[in-house]
Amino acid sequence: MPRKVWKIVEPHLDLADELAKELGVSSLLARLLVNRGITDIDQADAFLAPDLTRLHDPFLFRYMGQAVDRLERALRNQERVLIYGDYDVDGITSVALLIRVLGKLLPGKILYYIPKRLEEGYGLHLNSLEKAAARGVQLVITVDCGITALEESAYLRSKGIDLIITDHHEPQDVLPDACAIIDPKVPGEEYPFTQLAGVGVAFKLLQALASRFPELKEPIYKNLDLVAFGTVADIVPLLEENRIIVKYGLEQLQKTGNIGMQALIQTAGLGERIINTGHISYVLAPRINAAGRMGNPSLGVKLFLTNDPIQALDLAKQLEKENQQRQLTENEVFQEALSQIEAEPELLQDNGLVLAGEGWHLGVIGIVASKLVEIYHKPVILVGFEGDEGRGSGRSIDGFNLFTAIEACGRFLVRYGGHEFAAGLTVTREQFRDFKKAFLKEANARLSQDDLLPALKIEGMVDLSGVTLDLARELARLAPYGPANPTPILGCRALKLVEYRNVGENGKHLKLKVSHRDVILEGIGFNLGDLHRELASTSEVDLAFSLEENNWNGSVNVQLNLKDIVTRGDEEAGI
Repeated sequence: MPRKVWKIVEPHLDLADELAKELGVSSLLARLLVNRGITDIDQADAFLAPDLTRLHDPFLFRYMGQAVDRLERALRNQERVLIYGDYDVDGITSVALLIRVLGKLLPGKILYYIPKRLEEGYGLHLNSLEKAAARGVQLVITVDCGITALEESAYLRSKGIDLIITDHHEPQDVLPDACAIIDPKVPGEEYPFTQLAGVGVAFKLLQALASRFPELKEPIYKNLDLVAFGTVADIVPLLEENRIIVKYGLEQLQKTGNIGMQALIQTAGLGERIINTGHISYVLAPRINAAGRMGNPSLGVKLFLTNDPIQALDLAKQLEKENQQRQLTENEVFQEALSQIEAEPELLQDNGLVLAGEGWHLGVIGIVASKLVEIYHKPVILVGFEGDEGRGSGRSIDGFNLFTAIEACGRFLVRYGGHEFAAGLTVTREQFRDFKKAFLKEANARLSQDDLLPALKIEGMVDLSGVTLDLARELARLAPYGPANPTPILGCRALKLVEYRNVGENGKHLKLKVSHRDVILEGIGFNLGDLHRELASTSEVDLAFSLEENNWNGSVNVQLNLKDIVTRGDEEAGI
């Protein structure tokens, strides 16, 4: 794994000092706010004290009025409605949210459909819409999809079925034929926040509907745990409305009345924990995603809709099994990929990595690609072949737009799509070699050797004497953390290494004590166990870390959550 290069953020001292005085906070917290683009007291108040009253008016969406009119008619007339979602966590929570709220006024009249990832793929599909028409559906509402459904929207129009699209993806030049499109990324849309997740857009539809049906307000806000869950899982920036949604949604999650959510938390071993964004991203969401990856996305919807504790526990256990199977399948593909690299080390000479395997599971190759990016810090594409055709998934690094690179090789592909950091593609076996050659040529041309060195963003160099429990608690005001608001990483130089030892399974973690003058602090480095060899030959280290409050045996203290360790003999490699 390449050595991390520390990128120390240059502080905007004048702005930070002024903000610190106005807010009455430490200069470090003020600097961290400025790093996040927050430069005046109003912005800081909104960031540090997110409040539901700061949510934007949902009718700022250009066609929200039309959407609410049509939905109101469906509710008044007790029409049959189809909610059409996506197979990821964002789509699953969106479907569950609408059914849990609209079901109060439309009992027994709501159907839902989520396509199977492996058999159908993303988006609307005519066969499912034909079945909906046969069952007397009069209105289709899409969530987390639909913005490119030109053929499918035309079919619904031909059958006299109305369509409301709620989505957050980029549209094409031509929009679908719908009675209302709610998508902040549609050209000409004036909604002030464009980074909502799909479940966030669905929430805005319900928020608007509550202006006509006030009795919906309580169930809408009681289901903010679902909105927060999907928002965090979809890796959207945790700023503005997303920050408000996630803050209040996490609070709701702690006391959730959703029987299925309770069962999910219990089976994941988090029953006694205060749930944060990390728990959603790395523990809970993968269990819901596993069902979609392995072929049964409806399990997640059923879990979030059930009111039966026994059924909820059974569904949560099924998801646990799906996740375990996903982990096994993922590890098989991962080991095969590593074996290819070990057998052909010249594969690593290029600035990108393209690998293929027979029968590699489409549901896990994206995760494996991410793991390889983490190891080799270069863009990675993995392709799984079945017969004459292969389906692939790619992940990228900062500074390399994966979608435009694949687009430049599009002549060799059957189809492709994606964005800067993630993409999917289909390629024939015959064209794979040419595609691989063309893609690696793009990677070699666009990336330098410096680009292949992973950067660690250090937001402040501090003295160990200033690292206190009070500081940790003050910086915690920046939570909830996520994209565009990462956990702040700090740095300390020239610390005396007091002691260290490996901990955890196979010693893969590292625990240490460091001191400076009369201050001694403990740190834990998850997955940094291999660094113990370097520590054997040094007595002084530089540390990069985040702060956390550690409660153990009735005592509370500050702990360093280590991100990198640089021995003083090789500091040039790290800073």
